[in-house]
Amino acid sequence: MEIDEVDSKSLAEVVLAEDRGVMIDFWGTWCQPCRTLRPHLEGLADEYADSWRMVAVLVDRNEDVVAAYDIRSTPTFVFLKGGDEVARITGAVPTGEIAETMALHR
Repeated sequence: MEIDEVDSKSLAEVVLAEDRGVMIDFWGTWCQPCRTLRPHLEGLADEYADSWRMVAVLVDRNEDVVAAYDIRSTPTFVFLKGGDEVARITGAVPTGEIAETMALHR
């Protein structure tokens, strides 16, 4: 499943409207680990579609969102439930770690 790119306005709409959890992938086009992880994240988006909505924020174009979520490096994954942050993973980690976080906070 393709992961939707969002900006500050559409991210706010997703977070408010979504009954499932929202996982935000903060990434950069210049970030090799970000690009390497993307196909694996799309697989997780399919696997966890019943409980998670996955979106991506391109850090170079969305400095307001980066500041609001205090993002200091890429990739960073922020997990929200009901608009509240329940987990955060920073750095290139095995896909299994992301899946475990998603399963834990279903």
